[in-house]
Amino acid sequence: MEGFTHSQVDPTKWASMAIEAWPLVATVTCYYLRMYPVFSNPHAQRYLTPKHHPFQYVEYRDGNGHDIPSTADDAIAEVTSRLPWGVFKRPDEGFGFAKELEHVVRTVGRIVNTQALIVVSEGNSRLADGEVIVSEDDMDALRRAMNRIDRRKRDGISREKSNFVFNHLLVKLDPEHFGRIGYFPADSTPPSAKTSFSRQATKLRRQADAAAVARVRASLPSLAAEAPSVLMQLRAEIEKVTLSEMIDKFDRLLAEDLSESGWQTFFEAHQFILEMVFARPVQLLVTQFHAQVSSLMGTGAQIGDFLFRRAGRGLAIVEIKKPATQLVSVTPYRNTTVFAPSKELSGAVTQVLFQQSAIRSNWLVHQGTTHLRDASPDAVSCIVIAGRLPTEENQLRSFDVFRNACKDVEVVTFDELLAKLRHVRNQLGDSSPDGASVST
Repeated sequence: MEGFTHSQVDPTKWASMAIEAWPLVATVTCYYLRMYPVFSNPHAQRYLTPKHHPFQYVEYRDGNGHDIPSTADDAIAEVTSRLPWGVFKRPDEGFGFAKELEHVVRTVGRIVNTQALIVVSEGNSRLADGEVIVSEDDMDALRRAMNRIDRRKRDGISREKSNFVFNHLLVKLDPEHFGRIGYFPADSTPPSAKTSFSRQATKLRRQADAAAVARVRASLPSLAAEAPSVLMQLRAEIEKVTLSEMIDKFDRLLAEDLSESGWQTFFEAHQFILEMVFARPVQLLVTQFHAQVSSLMGTGAQIGDFLFRRAGRGLAIVEIKKPATQLVSVTPYRNTTVFAPSKELSGAVTQVLFQQSAIRSNWLVHQGTTHLRDASPDAVSCIVIAGRLPTEENQLRSFDVFRNACKDVEVVTFDELLAKLRHVRNQLGDSSPDGASVST
């Protein structure tokens, strides 16, 4: 990789180092990519020093069958296309693992007598001859977990800042209507004390439930042979109970001011809800996907919420907003009957279209990812989940006209998703009243 140093003629300018001083950052073979990551920011004191201490190098093993590039440009293109998405940095960023995986690398580096950290496209995670070998699936799962932890941290910081302003300014400005957050009267019992006595009982109840499940599981072969109808009825009852719990949780969350990241976590844990949006079977490929990575200055990234693989070779982008997202403007655009789409909705639609375009523009990079090798950028659909159906007739009509005119983007509301869940439960034979629901 070309290195730079301050010019001897003008110290304010950069000059290229002698070629023999350029650091070796990668070795390309048909079996693996071996990288010697360095810090690539020339303004930093650690410029061109090795990353990922104590490992001497990192490696990605993706089997054989790859051609050896003949030029530097071909080598960069080859490396970029072969490295798994989201795990490694690009060549122009100095190689190495993505920022989200820094804690993973540091923690794994505590293993003594290891010189390399290797990611393999096939096989299991293990230790072998001074090498730490991690499967690509395990590393991608760690990346997604680190992203979730970062989102929770950001949400916690945001809440703490809001609470501080609330306690130190809002309470002072209007004490009659606002009391300090976190205040408990002197004669009240703290929540921790209220729950301490029930912990042992909860533990015993869970142990009893686990024992009951174990007994049922042990009797499954005999039930299948002797009473298959009973087994099918049991399965239907389990599905109804599970679905009812999901509906109740969804309904409770709709009443709360949950953040976008909170809803993303909920849908990631309950993928079935998102899968109902599609007419054909789908598979969740990745969350917080990078349709376009950032530039060297850290700008320009296109990050989406969910990327699904549809039946066939198609893909689908799902963007999650909040139930409180305004769908149409409050005041009419023309006369008293036409309402324009809100800034939040039109922005979300434009956002997913940009992500769709970025996937297609960067397909040579993306198609090297394991999950996308058989996919195609020709059919990338987009879905935005946002807001609730307007209750005013003209606003509802304007919203329906707008979303029906969206050629490549389907807009679904949160209450429509809830109605779909209730409909599925009703089809399973649930006779419990649901109350009013929207039509889909």
